[in-house]
Amino acid sequence: MSGSTRIFNEISTKLSREKDLQSQLAIVVEGAMDLTHADAGTLYSIFEDQQLIFEVVLNRKLDINKKAPDIDFPSISIYKNGVANASMVVVNSALLEQSILIDDIYHENSYNFSGTRAFDEQTGYRTHSVLTVPIFDFEKKIIGVIQLINAQDKDGQIRVFDDNDKDLVNLFVMQTAFTLSSKILIDKQKVLFNSIKK
Repeated sequence: MSGSTRIFNEISTKLSREKDLQSQLAIVVEGAMDLTHADAGTLYSIFEDQQLIFEVVLNRKLDINKKAPDIDFPSISIYKNGVANASMVVVNSALLEQSILIDDIYHENSYNFSGTRAFDEQTGYRTHSVLTVPIFDFEKKIIGVIQLINAQDKDGQIRVFDDNDKDLVNLFVMQTAFTLSSKILIDKQKVLFNSIKK
């Protein structure tokens, strides 16, 4: 059994045992991190096609393990003044519905990583490589984005994400689409219910 197959099977077992949907999302992020040997991962959901909402934030080096609603990062606007906020890599991944590979954010001029750099400065962390992968539901509608940070080689040294990483995570996201779709659907139902109550 290959390493990726073993991870797929382990995650499937964990998901079947976990009943809390937010914890299931964290398991999905951990699985994507394990597949790519990434040090950190974030999962965003798309709210009403306007905002990317932080659902899970994990960072092994900094020992960060946060799940909504206990995440204090502000949501990311997909559009600003009617214009696509495409300078944000997670937004552009959602808009293009494509995976995006960044070798080193400090040598990347196509996207705005000011927030990530500020986080690095505050924590002493150093973000290098980034992989963003869009998440789709069964109707092929985009419902979120997974972002992975700092892939590592077998010696624990930072490396760039490659096409194999991208393909593995895309396949993994497809395999876990039911969990991700369920979470997004339930959140939307809660919002609708609360708006009706008001």
